[in-house]
Amino acid sequence: MQVGLWCVILVVSGQVAGCGATGGGHWYKGNTHTHTELCGHADSSPEAVARWYLERDYNFLVLSEHNIYIDPADVKLPADAREDFILVAGEEISGNEVIHTTGFNIDSLVDWTHNSEHKHEIIQSHVDGTIEAGGLAILNHPNFHYAVTADDMLPVDHLHFFELHNGHPAVRNEGDADHPSTEELWDELLTRGMLIYAVSSDDAHEFKTWSDDVSNPGRGWIMVRSEELTPDALDAAMRAGDFYATSGVMLRRLSFGGGVYRVAVDEGATQRALASPHVRGRIDRGVDVGELALGWLIEWVGPHGEVLASSTGASGEFRLEGGVAYVRCRVSFVRRSERGVERFVAWTQPVFTDDRAGAGGGVCGERGRVLSDLGGPLSGR
Repeated sequence: MQVGLWCVILVVSGQVAGCGATGGGHWYKGNTHTHTELCGHADSSPEAVARWYLERDYNFLVLSEHNIYIDPADVKLPADAREDFILVAGEEISGNEVIHTTGFNIDSLVDWTHNSEHKHEIIQSHVDGTIEAGGLAILNHPNFHYAVTADDMLPVDHLHFFELHNGHPAVRNEGDADHPSTEELWDELLTRGMLIYAVSSDDAHEFKTWSDDVSNPGRGWIMVRSEELTPDALDAAMRAGDFYATSGVMLRRLSFGGGVYRVAVDEGATQRALASPHVRGRIDRGVDVGELALGWLIEWVGPHGEVLASSTGASGEFRLEGGVAYVRCRVSFVRRSERGVERFVAWTQPVFTDDRAGAGGGVCGERGRVLSDLGGPLSGR
C-alpha cells in the first residue's frame, strides 16, 4: 500500500506553483463506502455487491465492512469482468461514540476499540490505525446522530478526507435548525485552516429492496484522475486532491491556470447518470422549492461559505485574487421529475492561497497541478 505525498495549489503573483498530478491519466468513477451481508444488516454477498457496481459504469469499489477486512482477492468476480474495474481493500472502522471512518487501500484490519471522552482522540485512533495499515482515512457521515462537529475534527492530525455527501437516507447531510449541514461543516473547517477534501459515497446496504427510505447503491460517488487504475495510483491521486465528489453532476472540464479557475459540465454524461433509476436528488434545508430555478448553477465558494460569484449555464470561470484563503466550486443541476424537484451537485476540491498550499511537505514541481482538464470520458475509461 502507498502513503502518497500531500500536494495542493499555491498561487503566487498570478502564477501557479503546483504539486500533484502532472498530466495524463484517466478519470475513474468509484465508491468508497458500501456494505455486504457480512455486517449483519445488509442484504447481499460481497460477490453480489461487487457485481452491481461492475455491471454499471464504476471503475473501483471499496467493500468497507464494519470492522471486517475484506481482501479483494477473496471476492470472486465473473470470468468476463471488465478489466477497468477493481476492488480496493478497505474497512469501515466503526468505533465508539458513533464515529465511523473508512480505511481506504489498507493491508490489514484496523482496530476500532479505542475509547475516550474526547471524540477527537477516537478519530485520531482511526486515522493512525489506517496509516499504520498503509491507507488513507475518510471520516464518514459526521451528521449521523450528529456525532461529530468541527471542534472534534480540527485537532486530528493527518485527517484530510471526510464524507460531504453520503447517500444513506438517515445521515442528515442537510443538518437541521440546530446543526450545520455537512457542506457548512466543510466551510467551517476550511475557514479555520484545515486542509480537508470532500468525498461522496452511497453507503449502500440494500440491493434487493428499492425505496427512497432505504440505503440503495448509486446515490453518490467520486471521480478520480489517476495515471492508472490501481489502488496505489488512486490513493496517490486522492492525496493530491485530484478528484471531485458528486451526487450526479458530471464534469467535462476542471482546470486552474494563470490564476483562473474554470469548470464545464459534461451535459451528456450528466443526463446519462441522472437517467439511472437509482440516482436520487435532494433539496437542501431552508431552500424554497418554489423559488428554485431549474437548470444549471455554478457557484464559487470561499471562506465562511460565502458565494463569491455565480453564473447560470453549463460552464464558468473565476479569477482568484489575493485575500481569499481558498475557493471551491459547487455545480448544481435542478430538475422536475416524478419525485418532485431534485437537485444534484458536483463539489470540486478547494484551491488554497495560504500556508496550506505547502502543508504536505511533498516534492513540488512546476508541472504539477491539482486540477486539470478532463481529457477523456468520465464514466469509465
